[in-house]
Amino acid sequence: MREEKRRRLEAKGWKVGTAQEFLRLSAEQAAYIELKVRLAM
Repeated sequence: MREEKRRRLEAKGWKVGTAQEFLRLSAEQAAYIELKVRLAM
């Protein structure tokens, strides 16, 4: 996302983050999902 757009959204109260933060995944859970995705390709 462009920095300008990010700043505008945050100024309006939006929260910008990663999927890991949104889903509240631990580092281990995120690594497991990443492994599953790579194996599926």
